[in-house]
Amino acid sequence: MGSPDPIDAELEGLLDAGLRPDGADSVPALLIRRAKDVHEPLIGKRARFLMTSHSPEGDWLAYGWKDGLRIVSEPIGGAGQPEEACIWVQEERDFYGDCDTTNRFAVGLSRVWVEQYVSAAPERAGFPEHAWIDNLNRDPNSSEFRRLAPIEGYPDPVGRRVLVIGEEVVTDLRAVGPVRMASSGELAIPIMAERDWYRWARDYPAAPHPTLRWEPAPGVWVE
Repeated sequence: MGSPDPIDAELEGLLDAGLRPDGADSVPALLIRRAKDVHEPLIGKRARFLMTSHSPEGDWLAYGWKDGLRIVSEPIGGAGQPEEACIWVQEERDFYGDCDTTNRFAVGLSRVWVEQYVSAAPERAGFPEHAWIDNLNRDPNSSEFRRLAPIEGYPDPVGRRVLVIGEEVVTDLRAVGPVRMASSGELAIPIMAERDWYRWARDYPAAPHPTLRWEPAPGVWVE
């Protein structure tokens, strides 16, 4: 048996370390890997799936990603099911709806990817401005790794997913405004729980939002 892929081994190390609070020697990052390689429970995890379509003659028509999903079942298969195990996924807006819905769809396990936060080493000083070019020939079946950006200096964070790192890590948040100067002279940004962000127009058109708060900008990171 050959030796482990060094990239896979590095990613496994990131997963083992998890997302550390208040770590000056690390930054948060998003790891996107295939669901079939995830060995912990899948229900509730953020996901995306690979969309492909073909003509009746078998010609390839389209390729792309559908994201903004949550997994709502463990893999299923067996009698009456497709040969490949499937998992059920749901739009996040419906996932946060707190109501029974049939607006779910099954996707082959090999086409589903899970998004998880990890801690990573900070970007190297002098990192090339166009380093994204290195990603152009990446194997589409390999895991993808993206460092998050500090909210300070981010041009338009409204609606973006953010997380707060301090004595503890708080995820599943959305930025709902730009960075502003607080009366104390410090920079801060308004954020709210992602669940409530989806409910905003439906339930809180004129009332104060229950989880809306200002957070000091230095502890906020944006995808």
